[in-house]
Amino acid sequence: MPLPENFQREVLDALNRKGISPGCELCPANSWSVADQAVTLIVSKLDGRMALPPPNIPSAALVCNNCGNVRLFALSVLGFMDPKGGDAK
Repeated sequence: MPLPENFQREVLDALNRKGISPGCELCPANSWSVADQAVTLIVSKLDGRMALPPPNIPSAALVCNNCGNVRLFALSVLGFMDPKGGDAK
């Protein structure tokens, strides 16, 4: 899935439209950087078995500029891709 050229700005815009609270839950800071690439969470079955290729959740990562806390947001929910895996934008 190709990411938009202005991925970082579009992630922040999508979060703002959804009313996401900007403050860090671990420290008093309100300063975030958006990773310039998507990250993927690998999903395993409840019994611990892995499928190949493994199911995954493509995500946007925000990093607190003060404490390093990382927040992950599913790209499908933010509108960057179809929940079934295709590109939305």
